[in-house]
This record gives sequence, structure tokens and C-alpha cells, in this order.
Amino acid sequence: MKKQNLLMAIREDYVKLPVFLWLALWAAINTGHWNLSGWADGGLATVNALRAGAPMGVILVGGLILLSSRSPYRGRLTLPEALFWLYGLAMLVASFQVTPWFNTAYWGFSFIAVLVGVRVFLSGDEPLRQITRLNYLTWAVAAVVLLLLLFFARDVLFEDESGYGLVNRTGDVAGGAMSRATGMARFAAIPAVLAFVMFWRVRGLVSWSIAVAVFAGSVSLVWFMQSRGALFSLAGTLVFIMLFMGKVPRVIAVGLFILGLSGGIDLIPEETQTYIVEHATRGTGVEGFESMSGRDRIFRMAWQNIQEQPLLGYGPQADRRILGENGQNGLLYAWLSGGALGMLGYVGGMLASWWYFLKIIFGKYPLPSRERDMLIMTGGILAFLTLRSYPENTAALFSVDLLVQLPAMVYIAMLYRYLQVARRNKRRREKIRRAGTRNRFQAEPGTT
Repeated sequence: MKKQNLLMAIREDYVKLPVFLWLALWAAINTGHWNLSGWADGGLATVNALRAGAPMGVILVGGLILLSSRSPYRGRLTLPEALFWLYGLAMLVASFQVTPWFNTAYWGFSFIAVLVGVRVFLSGDEPLRQITRLNYLTWAVAAVVLLLLLFFARDVLFEDESGYGLVNRTGDVAGGAMSRATGMARFAAIPAVLAFVMFWRVRGLVSWSIAVAVFAGSVSLVWFMQSRGALFSLAGTLVFIMLFMGKVPRVIAVGLFILGLSGGIDLIPEETQTYIVEHATRGTGVEGFESMSGRDRIFRMAWQNIQEQPLLGYGPQADRRILGENGQNGLLYAWLSGGALGMLGYVGGMLASWWYFLKIIFGKYPLPSRERDMLIMTGGILAFLTLRSYPENTAALFSVDLLVQLPAMVYIAMLYRYLQVARRNKRRREKIRRAGTRNRFQAEPGTT
């Protein structure tokens, strides 16, 4: 009976057009405008052309759904959404100066398609419930993709002591390159964050054991991949999560921080310290960590080009066209691609999400345990990708990071909106109740 109810719930909640549109966006990852010309070639070329065309299809179909919808929620953008729309449109406008135009604009359209996909999800009833489902769906898809990547790399994954450089040891997957170590570590960090929250929250030995197993496996994979951005971002995220998970985790987090500042690291054997530093920095030590594999040079190049055209920007994928390599920083990529206005939209969207998160945490809102767990999970995802945006472009372009980060941002903003409405309604009811009590008191004989 429980199995039938679960299947029925999945069918009712997830066998819907908005879900298929969102999955289509995931299918478009690791393709590009260059695949579109192969639509008539048959076989894998046709499949990849359809995948590459998915963002345009989502804009078309999703746009029609939104225009035909009578839901009062269809146009009520959250602030993070609105600011990301500003960034996406700024990139699209900047692409008009590039020839051939569509090759650049394709990435602007793809970014906007993600915004459309989220808005289609929220165009029905109960937007908070819908954005919760979208996050669940996103996390499930990310987990499935991680398992598929591990399957495709199974023969060469452990040929070396490190997963770094895996892309060079693995053949093409579905006509595209294998995910780099940074991408694999990013995928592994998502279940690590979710399982870490559940580790502190779940009750029951079985549930707790599953959380521990998922967390241990995910963290081990992040460590094995030797992606410095993912390693340090995940470490910072775990400390961040502990600060909001109750008294015991908070005391542990603060205690570890104080222990580190007071020289407590000396309690760790020197050989272990050396191994950790060498592994985490891929043998480059502190000097390599400071230069971040040449990112300091890339940052200087990006800043020089931004100064030459600070207002308009160069359009999406400007780092590849202007710098000749990956920009490796979310803020610089946003400014380079969307100009000053686009950069303000990108940064503003993230800051707005963080503002809402802190307002909820410190605003003394009554939160059921389920909503609080969801808030910490989405906050943890946002923390990881915010930290990772320093050494990587992350959500500043059409990517897995954007597909994971945007639903988390919108959930936090939507939850704050609901809590604000609930608080206002409660105050209004209390005001009416007090007014009614006062009127009855004045109406009683001998009270005036």
C-alpha cells in the first residue's frame, strides 16, 4: 500500500510538462551551438543536436505556458530571479556586437532558458511546494548524473592515486568529453552537503546510517578528485552548516575554529599534516595555492579587458573569445560577459538570496522542522557554490552549477515571502482580535 501511494505521489508531482522541460535543460549540458548543424546526420549527431536545441525549446514552450497561464503567481518574480534576468538580458544585448551573433547569443538564450524553466515550475498553485519539488528533482538528477559518470569512468577511475586528470584517461561520453575532476567533485559535493544536514537531523539507526554512508562516500570522492576549489569550498560549507544545526554542532564548529587558531593543528602528526597539505594542493604547497594554477594571471587579464569595455561587456563566453581560456571566477566572468549592469544583476541576485537566508535565520520566524531542514540544505548548496565561484565561473553561465544554484536561491526567497505574509496575517488577526475585545468591553454596562 505504501509503495502504491509513493508511486502515485511521484506520478502526480513529477510526471508533468514542467519536469520534462527541466530535464531537457539538464540534457543540454555538455553540448553547444556547434551540435545544431548535425540534426539531419542521424544517430548520435541528431541526438546531440536535439540536446543542444533544448534551451530554445524550453524558452518557446515555457513562454507559451506562462503566457497562457491564469495563475496569479506566473509573473511574481522573486528578487534573485529578477536580478538574474537582468544579468541574462545584459549578456544577450552584449552579444549583438559579436559576429557571428548566434554563436554567442546561444549561451545567453541558454541562461535565460533556465530562468524560464524555474518560472514555469512556479506558475501553478502553491509556489513554495513547487520550488521544493524542483530542488528535490535537481538533487536527484545530480545524483544520477554522478552515478553515470562513475560508471563510464569505472575502468580508469582508480588507475592513479588521484582522480585529477580523469578527463585525459577517459574516452568521450555521448560524443562529448568526460567531466573534469572539478566537475566530478562538484557533483559529489551536492549529496555530501545534503547528507551532512540529515546526519544531524534524522532519527532512527537506519536513516542515520544511510546519511553517514552517503556523506562518507561523497566526501571521499571529493578528496580523491583533488579539486582544490571543491575541497576548500566543501570544508567551509560543512562548518557553515554546523553553525545553524543546533547547539551541539555549533559548539563543535566554534571549538574546531578556536583550536585551529590556537595551534591545535600541532596535535596532528607531522606526517599526516604533510600528506593533507600535499594532497589538497596537488603537491604545489602554499605557493601553488596562492597562484591557484595560474588563476592570478587569468584574473589580471580579465580585469584589463573589463577596464577597456566596463559598461557593455563582450557577451556570453567572453572569456573563451577574449582571454582564450576559462575565466575561472564568477564575478569577473559576469562583468566580462554582461558589463557592469549584468555583473550587478549576477552579484545582486546572490546577495539577495543571502540576505533572505539571514533574515529567516535571525528573524525569529516559526519554522517547522521540515522547512528548517530544507532551508539549511539550500543554504548549504548556496554556500558551497558561492565559495566555489571564486576559483570557478559556476552559475554565471549556463551550467550544472546554475541548474543547482538557482532553485536553491529561489526557494530561500520564496520561503521568506511566505513567512512575511504569514507574519503580517498573524499581526492583522491579533489587531482585529484586540479591537473586538475592546469593543465588547466598552459595550458592557458600567464600563464606560
